[in-house]
Amino acid sequence: MVESTMNFARDLIGDFHFIRPWWLLGCLVIPVIYLLRKHAKRSKSGWDAVVAPELLSVLIPERAQQQLRRWFDILVACALLVACFAMAGPTWKQIPLPVEQQRDDLVLVLDCSTSMYAEDIVPSRLVHAKQKITDILRNRDEGRTALVVYAGDAHVVTPLTHDVETVQHLLTSIEPRIMPIPGSNPDHALALSWELLEQGANGHGRILVLTDSVDDDLEFDVPKQTKVEVHFLGVGTETGAPIPEPDLEGIQRYMQDSNDRLIIPKLHEDLVRARIRPVDGIYHSLNIDNSDIQRFYSGVWSSGNQLERLEDRSYDTWHDAGYLFVIPLVVLALFSIRRGVLVALLLVIATDSHANWFEDLWKNDDQRAYDELKEDNPEAAETLFKDPEWQAVSKYRSGDYNEAAEMFISDDSIRSQYNLGNSLALSGQIADAIETYDKVLEQDPDHEDARFNRDLLDQLMQQMLQQVGEGESEEGEPQAGEGNEGEPQDESGTNPDDQQEESDQPTEGEGEETESDEPPTIPDDALSNEELEANDTLERMLRRVPDQPGSLLRNKFLSETRRRFDSGELDINRLRQQQRW
Repeated sequence: MVESTMNFARDLIGDFHFIRPWWLLGCLVIPVIYLLRKHAKRSKSGWDAVVAPELLSVLIPERAQQQLRRWFDILVACALLVACFAMAGPTWKQIPLPVEQQRDDLVLVLDCSTSMYAEDIVPSRLVHAKQKITDILRNRDEGRTALVVYAGDAHVVTPLTHDVETVQHLLTSIEPRIMPIPGSNPDHALALSWELLEQGANGHGRILVLTDSVDDDLEFDVPKQTKVEVHFLGVGTETGAPIPEPDLEGIQRYMQDSNDRLIIPKLHEDLVRARIRPVDGIYHSLNIDNSDIQRFYSGVWSSGNQLERLEDRSYDTWHDAGYLFVIPLVVLALFSIRRGVLVALLLVIATDSHANWFEDLWKNDDQRAYDELKEDNPEAAETLFKDPEWQAVSKYRSGDYNEAAEMFISDDSIRSQYNLGNSLALSGQIADAIETYDKVLEQDPDHEDARFNRDLLDQLMQQMLQQVGEGESEEGEPQAGEGNEGEPQDESGTNPDDQQEESDQPTEGEGEETESDEPPTIPDDALSNEELEANDTLERMLRRVPDQPGSLLRNKFLSETRRRFDSGELDINRLRQQQRW
């Protein structure tokens, strides 16, 4: 009993703080009221109106009046003190509450046709479109986001996900030059977008297409009974501009048609409005400022009919114990009743306060650290956080991925393991990251973010293995390296070790061999000569990995396009009729 009481007192002292501390400023009113009453000439009772002043001093002696004023002052002071204390929101424990998240799934569709290189809006249409997408992602606090790009055909960059940082990272690598087929095919992009919303959001959500043109003969295949809002944001001007074309000699050239005439793509807003009418599309003009984005989030672009509330998760929130002080306030009010006079209880609806220097005095380190993290100051948050998981998050936000991985690895929760995979991937430990994502998928097979990142890294590993194989083949046989791509093993006798390295890479356990200096995953006596050679090979592969995933996305898009050709999804005759810009 005594031990439990001491533990409660220890927790109370350690976690006690005020939710709305600025209400404590009301305590300053108490001495002001006291000074005003002290300098008052006399008490204003109800007898002043019916009894002459000469008789009042005899009927109510001065000492009695002073005693009455003193008790009244005490009641008022106590009531004000208790009311301010209650309104400040004292708390010392957390309780779980359901999460009510607004379901606002959004698919962003980016036009990656060559005409997006036009510079009628400086620096280019593509840059402005990316900036708008970035602004939207930064303002998305609720809901999932997907990214689809299209040129001659469309491709899904990311499925519906809450991880907007991944979307932003991949967005930087999106360029028309990585698209397998030139042209403009927005109907295919909309079909993919509708499919994403149908599979992941029960057919609810919004689609925002950022484009600079649509074809004259465009026909959208609209799904039946769709509940999806489709918005088009026009990028460009009606005057247009030439399309710059890179040249190996460093000379600025512009794209021309088959008749050697300069191509000047123009934004025909009336045509776009007419073509998107079958899908109930809403057209908007791009603004240089953020007024278009502000309209997007103020509800002008959305009727809000498809938004739902989700209550399948919970989080801990501080329990406001201010209501406990209502009882002493009622008692004080009862004592203060004298012929209709009541002490003001000052019970008003509490409002959230903004963080300021005074509020910091009443917050613990974790709360102040979280505020720093929201202000994009991860270094300051890292020094304040006491919670190990939040310390790891701060390390991750500050770009110290190795330290973050070491901290995430101690937590077996799905969330921490997913963050561990992200940290390993960004620190260059690709194989370990893939293995970590696999563990997350074993615990939660529906974790779409982990599945997407795992598949992305798998393709990156395959690309690295191919690059290493080609590079070492060229080093081992400089005379026969070209023209014998199908027989690298038969003519590489000068480097048998390299063949062994290449054959060992795709085997199981690769994730355990990528880091030979980690005792938790590799026993001291587990490294054979082959494993050491594999580690050295992986080091060389990682040095060849580009900083941006543009080549990886290009290979991914190319593979999807080939599969569509093989399955008959793409009509080669229709593609030939498309404009290449």
